[in-house]
Amino acid sequence: MKKIILASTVASSLLMASSNYEITPMIGYVDSKQHVDIEDHAVAGIAATRNLDDSIFSGLELGLLQSGNADYDHGNEDTKITQLFFNGVKDYKINDSFKLYALAGLGYERLSEEKFGNESDPFFNYGVGAGYSFSNDIALKLDARHQLKFDGDKNIVYILGLSIPLGSPATKQVELDSDNDGVIDSNDKCPTTEMNVKVDANGCELDGDNDGVVDSKDNCLETPKGEAVNEMGCPVLAVPAPADLGIIFETNSAKIKSSDISKFEKYVTYLKSVPTSNIVLEGHTDSVGNANYNLNLSQKRADSTKTKLVSMGISEDRITAIGYGETKPLVENNSAENMKKNRRVTARIAK
Repeated sequence: MKKIILASTVASSLLMASSNYEITPMIGYVDSKQHVDIEDHAVAGIAATRNLDDSIFSGLELGLLQSGNADYDHGNEDTKITQLFFNGVKDYKINDSFKLYALAGLGYERLSEEKFGNESDPFFNYGVGAGYSFSNDIALKLDARHQLKFDGDKNIVYILGLSIPLGSPATKQVELDSDNDGVIDSNDKCPTTEMNVKVDANGCELDGDNDGVVDSKDNCLETPKGEAVNEMGCPVLAVPAPADLGIIFETNSAKIKSSDISKFEKYVTYLKSVPTSNIVLEGHTDSVGNANYNLNLSQKRADSTKTKLVSMGISEDRITAIGYGETKPLVENNSAENMKKNRRVTARIAK
């Protein structure tokens, strides 16, 4: 009896250390055919289970089973059987309501009347079962346990129980995502990412061209691999910024020629590297034709140049287009070659 009291005290202290536990009233039936001289009999009892998180076991079970008068096979003798057991339980969840479980542990069986070689003795037991949860986490459990007494006797015990939670389930810590980027803080290597930017699995903003400048701050999103860039993600220019687009037009035309596209690309790269600067496009003509007509033509040339720059990613708000007609020739209009040079659009940084 002292062994039972001592085991109960130790196991109870382990169980009650947590508020997350359950009580299970039980009834059962013991198949004792391998238990010397004791007939099959019914049992009733109760178990307390402490539920665990992040452990090899899902719970620790302390239980007590008590028989009525179990008959001996010989004569009219009988005995009361008390079993105390302590098991580790492992749950295997099937869905929100149904689970399977396995258990294993040690116990002690006490006989009130030790007869015909039957004695009180410790035992090892293991088993499997199933549980079905109803509302409020009350669960019906059914399991079978194989008990192996240290003296060699064996029992198979079938148990039906009703599990009743007595404490609030352990509150699981909610993982925070402080910068709201979809990556929880414990996995976020960039915990202060700005809102509404795309991030990778580590919570860091994307850098599509791998130039060291994140996409939201990169004005040149397709920088060639390995090319040096400035803080805006644009290539560091090896030559001074172009002062003039160098766009030349055909006579009586405001159409951009395909041969000038490379000049636009170079100038767009420069403009993206100085994103706070505004520019002025100045359209010009030669002296052939009416002055008013030439003024309108020069404005069309400046406007078509602006349209092209906007289509290549430069904000329209940064560009002012002005036509000067034939009033500001680069050179005298005294030859076909000189007149060609005057049919132009120049670009300058606004002051």
